[in-house]
Amino acid sequence: MLSMSQGMPRQSTAIACGQSGATPRTLDVGCGRQKVPGTLGLDSVRLPGVDVVADLVRAGLPFPDGTFGVLHANHLLEHMVDLPAVLAEFHRVCRPGASIHVLVPYFTCIGAFGDPTHVRFFTYRTLEHFTDDPNDPERHTWFSITRFAIRRRIGFGKLFRLLGIEWGANRFPNIYENFFAFLWPARTLSVELIVLADRA
Repeated sequence: MLSMSQGMPRQSTAIACGQSGATPRTLDVGCGRQKVPGTLGLDSVRLPGVDVVADLVRAGLPFPDGTFGVLHANHLLEHMVDLPAVLAEFHRVCRPGASIHVLVPYFTCIGAFGDPTHVRFFTYRTLEHFTDDPNDPERHTWFSITRFAIRRRIGFGKLFRLLGIEWGANRFPNIYENFFAFLWPARTLSVELIVLADRA
């Protein structure tokens, strides 16, 4: 998790820009102690496995535009107050066509509310508001020019997977969320955002 602590040291961005002899193309933001293998790990706290220390909230990501082809943000966005600004910064440091892999607690998961540092909650449709679909009157996009294509999946525990509830929820997500989400609560929402050009 990226904290909001002030005065954290920042490592040189040379490691991300190829000056260190390596040219990683995959960034793991808020990696903590569980960095995705083979990625460049960034966090606001200097922990084992963290390659770059930076404060995303106060200073943004210390990389040039279009640096990465893949970005991971696992259990990070639920801690971010200004979600449009964070996604805009992800968009900036990624190349067109890059994949941003997001994992967050689903809004019916007890863990979504049990962590006092969580400031927002996610449904199947939350990140749709950063995509374009003129045929959807419920999609509000006025607050950001950042645009992505989107793929997502609601994740369940083993029992609900075996019972076919996960399949049904992902096949009919609107029906699941409106009628069954609290009866058969999911655990996670996995989202892949594909970077598109910003809307002018």
